[in-house]
Amino acid sequence: MSNPVSEATLAAWMKRLGPALIARSASICRSRHRAEEIVQEAFVKLWRRPPEAGEIAYASWLRTTVTNMSINALQREKRPGSLPDDFGNTRDRGAATPQRELEQGEEFARIERALAKLDPDKRSMLMLRVHEEMSYEAIAEHLGCPIGTVMSRLNRARLALLGELDANFDAASETPSSYDINRYREA
Repeated sequence: MSNPVSEATLAAWMKRLGPALIARSASICRSRHRAEEIVQEAFVKLWRRPPEAGEIAYASWLRTTVTNMSINALQREKRPGSLPDDFGNTRDRGAATPQRELEQGEEFARIERALAKLDPDKRSMLMLRVHEEMSYEAIAEHLGCPIGTVMSRLNRARLALLGELDANFDAASETPSSYDINRYREA
């Protein structure tokens, strides 16, 4: 069994990874409150029984644990919800007029609805690649699977998202779509 985690070490890891882990969990289970509970529970697990490899494995172990716990929580609840308010990339919004903000808000809501319809595994793959900006190699290491598996799962997730977006496309809309689907295609 590996050495126990000191309170100071645990506090440092919580400060370092806590916010990103909460964002990851919230993007999967669609509840910031539940995400905070999951991350807290993951840190308690780390404190009680750290990985055998020691401190070098903490970050990967925590990401994996939080991802799995979030998916499990979502599957247990099986209730509809929405992604957290802070989901997405606000730096791409640029200088916005009220009209542009409204259009972006509608597109953002459309993408949220499409993501919410994806199964948790597909949604989490997209979140790892797009929201967490992880490389294929990092995702493969995180999930403990070959890089080819990551590539095929991401492809299926992208296709599922595009299918949901196409299925929900409002043909009566006169304005062209403004969401950046390439962000997901290139993921």
